[in-house]
Amino acid sequence: MSNIIRPTFGQPRRPEPVGDDDRVEVTTQRVYGEAGDHRVCLVRDDDAPGGEVYKVVVGRLSGQEVSTVAILPATAEGEVDAEMVALAILRTLSLIDEDDDTPGIA
Repeated sequence: MSNIIRPTFGQPRRPEPVGDDDRVEVTTQRVYGEAGDHRVCLVRDDDAPGGEVYKVVVGRLSGQEVSTVAILPATAEGEVDAEMVALAILRTLSLIDEDDDTPGIA
């Protein structure tokens, strides 16, 4: 699973402002759940430069924007890996939310 998360070291997170022309509308294939104020979903991108892929995305409940946290090939194996990644992220977010709700823990 070394190909799941691909960080871009040394590059600015968002080199230039995103305009309306840069936005892409996606259809959610599966919603894994919500934790804190975030939602974790799976989308399929058939127009990706390298071919069809699954993307695990995370976004705030109050917004319309999402961030891609994992990109996997649109195969049966890729879907299984995407599910494992999405559930791990969802669990991590829920643990963070639990810590935020616990008195005395900063």
